[in-house]
Amino acid sequence: MTIVLIGALWVSACTSATETTPPDCPTNGISNGIAIVPTATRQTDPDLLNPPAPPDGGDGADYCPTPIPAETPAGEFPEQFVTTEVVNLSLDVANQDLAATAVGDDMLAAAWLSDGDIYVALSRGGNHFQVRRVDSGSSVSLAFSRANRLHVAYEQDGRILYRAADQGTHPADVAPLIVEDALHPVTNGRTPQVVVDELNWAHVLYEQDGSIYKAKHLSNETWLTQFVAYGTNPVVMPFYNEKELILWGMPTGTYWFGIIMAAPYNGEIRVFRYLSWFNVWEQVTAFPIPPGEELTGSVGLDFLAVSEDEAWAYASWVTKRPFPELPLPPYAQPVYEAANPLFPDQIANPDHIYAGLNAVRWRSEDTPFDAGLWQTITVPDPGSPITFEVWGLIDTAAGAEMTLQIGIDPTGGTAPNGASVVWSAVAAPTSFTQLRLIVPAQGSRATLFLRGTFNTAAVPGTAVWDSAVIQNGSGVNLDFEAPFVSQDFITMPEGWTAWYQDSGNFPTGGRDVYTVYAAWSDSGGYPWSGPEAVTANRDLSGGTTGAIRPDVTPVISMVTEPPSVSFFYVYESGDPPPDSTFLRFGRPYQTQCELGTTNCTDTPGIPLLPRNVVRPSYRLLAAADPFNPGRAFLVWDSLQTDIVNKDVYATYVVLR
Repeated sequence: MTIVLIGALWVSACTSATETTPPDCPTNGISNGIAIVPTATRQTDPDLLNPPAPPDGGDGADYCPTPIPAETPAGEFPEQFVTTEVVNLSLDVANQDLAATAVGDDMLAAAWLSDGDIYVALSRGGNHFQVRRVDSGSSVSLAFSRANRLHVAYEQDGRILYRAADQGTHPADVAPLIVEDALHPVTNGRTPQVVVDELNWAHVLYEQDGSIYKAKHLSNETWLTQFVAYGTNPVVMPFYNEKELILWGMPTGTYWFGIIMAAPYNGEIRVFRYLSWFNVWEQVTAFPIPPGEELTGSVGLDFLAVSEDEAWAYASWVTKRPFPELPLPPYAQPVYEAANPLFPDQIANPDHIYAGLNAVRWRSEDTPFDAGLWQTITVPDPGSPITFEVWGLIDTAAGAEMTLQIGIDPTGGTAPNGASVVWSAVAAPTSFTQLRLIVPAQGSRATLFLRGTFNTAAVPGTAVWDSAVIQNGSGVNLDFEAPFVSQDFITMPEGWTAWYQDSGNFPTGGRDVYTVYAAWSDSGGYPWSGPEAVTANRDLSGGTTGAIRPDVTPVISMVTEPPSVSFFYVYESGDPPPDSTFLRFGRPYQTQCELGTTNCTDTPGIPLLPRNVVRPSYRLLAAADPFNPGRAFLVWDSLQTDIVNKDVYATYVVLR
């Protein structure tokens, strides 16, 4: 039997008065996000046949803590939490695939799959997790009752099995029950989801052959099963009514509960609501997946009863829009050079010189390019426009596709593809022609761009520029008469910097767009508003980068000001070059929105943990703490150092 320990991360409020104060949460009254409390660490999974040596000068009892990392940027909403250091306490080099999590009354549980087996990590009011193998299986769901009984439903070879463990017992020590009744045999059950009703009895929803069923536990091995709807991959969220059920004005002495269920079917996400007093399911809404997009994972759900008259429900999911355009041309670095290689003593290539004795050009004999030069200038009058004029021409074969442009970034940015760059119309002059661009100034600095784009292969092409002029700006070497210098193996005119596109730095098919959508109800699950996009894999410049993993979980909080909903997911930064082994670096992120609106933090969200604390992550699950408003339990997996197997980590997040 394999024994696994989970790294548990405990969170306390920054203002806690009963514990030793960790590194200051705020600086000058401003939250820095996360303060790391050093703990004993093992940064990798050791091979037990070759134990690691202790640190120099140590006796093996303690391991050196990781230094406090750089601060994580604070968000626009009031949020902060303190967590112990993210550590790997697992002694198992095998792979763990995160599967489920649940929160009880001072109890936590997480489940994962490893080599076809189900493991459950259980914590009972402390920072120690008891980890046991439960059974073989391929999917699992967890739920705590209000009596702190842990309910476990899982799939095993097409059967749905169920276990219930009281607070002092691990589910590994409880015999399983088979979930089925005579009218609904289960032979191909999948993706079970367990919830607990107001009387602490289990209800297990599962998928079989494209249909979704609910089995209610009656007693011992007896279950009552009903057909719910057509669909796949269901997710559920229970809710409870604390008021006594009144029928025809008569108290009944009973209470009721309900279930919100979301399941994709025929290109849309269908949402159902179950109310126990009628024992009836109703479809309350459906959200079509936008054309050209595909659902990447399950729907995330949360429900919060605020008062007798207000109850919020949220659903969220991730879609992927594959890059629709053809791959970029095979752009490569062109040759930058002086138009007159004999400068200043003699004249060469006079047809590539507009005025004076020299000009600048870049060329290729047979490879397309998208390249140019940039220079940041000073702007003496920020209240007046900037005028940029320059003479240029193209020299290529008849029928070849080649263009010139000039650009200005009035903010002083140096990225030619930045959102703040204003470009002239494309031109393709075969003799010297003046290009002119006027842009309002936005400060004391601006950046000028020259651009030549060549989109035809197997023929030569040259872009030539000469005699630039600026109004309301002060630059250097605008006539290209100064010496040409070598910078990073590129020869360029003094005072200018080269830029060029390299197709090896782009995904083969371009960048896919990942979008997190949310829909909500403020009246207990009917009616619904949305869906609305709340975040995407776009940076602040508007460019698309990285990716968002399939799982996203909403957590509703009334303790923030204003009340909010937080969406937790794994955002992967970076774009792997084609045919490379480079991995995007995923880590837990959060987007927070004002409740019932799309007033959200900027895309792609806020990292919850610094990059040097957490290794690349793939799946993140979250569960709101029903007994502590504003707190959620987060569990995610991270790659081990072999870049193949994964470990499981956990932390509390406190929003306020």
